[in-house]
Amino acid sequence: MPKLIETKQLTFSYYTENKEEILALNHIDFTLNQGEHIAIIGENGAGKSTFLQVMRGEIYPSPKSGGKIYWYENGKASDSPLSAREMCAIISPKEQDYYARQDWHVNCLEIILAACSNDYILYREPSTEEVLQAVDIAKQLGAEYLLYTPINKLSQGQLRIMLIARALMKKSPVILLDEPLNGLDEKTQQRFWDTLEKLATCKVAHQPTLVLTTHIFPLPPYIKRCYEMKQGKLTEIDNSNQSECIKMAEQYQAVPKEKAVKSQEQAMEIVLENASIYLDHAEIVKHVNWHIHPKEQWTLIGHNGSGKSTLLNGILGFLPIAHGGKIIRNWYQNMQKPPVLLTVLDEIKEKIHFISDALQTHYTFNDTVIDILFAGFDGNIGVYRDKTAEEEQIIQDLLAQLNLSHLAHRPFRSLSTGQARKVLLARALIGKPALLLLDEPFSGLDPRNKQELKEFLEYKITETSLQTILVSHLESDYLSCTTHFGTLFKGEFSIID
Repeated sequence: MPKLIETKQLTFSYYTENKEEILALNHIDFTLNQGEHIAIIGENGAGKSTFLQVMRGEIYPSPKSGGKIYWYENGKASDSPLSAREMCAIISPKEQDYYARQDWHVNCLEIILAACSNDYILYREPSTEEVLQAVDIAKQLGAEYLLYTPINKLSQGQLRIMLIARALMKKSPVILLDEPLNGLDEKTQQRFWDTLEKLATCKVAHQPTLVLTTHIFPLPPYIKRCYEMKQGKLTEIDNSNQSECIKMAEQYQAVPKEKAVKSQEQAMEIVLENASIYLDHAEIVKHVNWHIHPKEQWTLIGHNGSGKSTLLNGILGFLPIAHGGKIIRNWYQNMQKPPVLLTVLDEIKEKIHFISDALQTHYTFNDTVIDILFAGFDGNIGVYRDKTAEEEQIIQDLLAQLNLSHLAHRPFRSLSTGQARKVLLARALIGKPALLLLDEPFSGLDPRNKQELKEFLEYKITETSLQTILVSHLESDYLSCTTHFGTLFKGEFSIID
């Protein structure tokens, strides 16, 4: 089979602001052949995303000691990153973060069509054939209804769907898929797998070769080769026995329970009455009536774009409730005392902590992990005061409990997607919140880290009075302590009996 990409002793390091060298890729010899679809598995921080970025030509190994990478076209080798960007389309958290941070007033169809010229946005008039192809790809993903929606109005899941459509539109010889299913509901995930299977198995002139990183098993049947990335080293493993892949979910470190916070008596009550939330004059959340009683643990489900994240931002106080509706946030120091009505944002942020895809995307402060956890005491982004000795000890204990001590002095932007998610979840847990808003909290986590964090959360809930509202598309994410389920459909809330 013809070669597409080849690496020889590929090595890549980067440096933190403290001049600490991080060896991300370690002397990798690898060949990607045409039509030979592969998967790369490994824990968060192992180097998978970095390897895909190198294959895409977004980062380049050191010219002295970084080895070599070649891209092949018609049998001719090139070592230019420009060749890589012509050959490879990519779906990645980094690309999604880039689009999410822009305030471009362009619609989804234009973003998809821009892939034809390898641009971020559309600079030329597309042909009728290109428009029809873009519409057809969107239909395959069940997302044609989004084509004329401005990208800055999309939910995180909807944006991921559009970036998948963009990658498919490019008709590249290679499609690099870095955890492509994160943030997608189950129906959209299945449509995506069906589309990939058609691409991988059909015999057409522009059939792409797929490189997939994933934490979801079992792997599709068209994946013929599987590699494990571990501490920057790439090793081929036996794909015929996927128990070698799945066993990663069982090898997590148990939470050191002796360090748990002792039981608290506080509780939170949230009352929404006829609550609507608008974004740019569009009603996203519609006339919600929802009473969250003290001690209740909720799971909220709904398709991409149904308004779940918007509703959580309303509960947090980041988005206002429209005129005619209201929200009441009652905090109980203990159930024997009258509640305290929380109306000031600083007070709300102290008692209600949160984690979300949007927070991770827009956390532009490049603070160290320690400072990010410290900011969680006040619910802030960025550090605005000195920490006390007691707070310092709480931070160190939590880092140890969540196996994050080795990352304590790493800047946030140097972390992998999964490592960053784990740090932000630790930030949400710091201090003494009464309520956690968990918006896809396990997105991007490998099986070991997901299991570890679920166990930790469930233990905290059991041993303290911590309440949660969890949003997830995956049943495997639901906490075992959930007492109530609700759903949003096109912004309308209902309770699931």
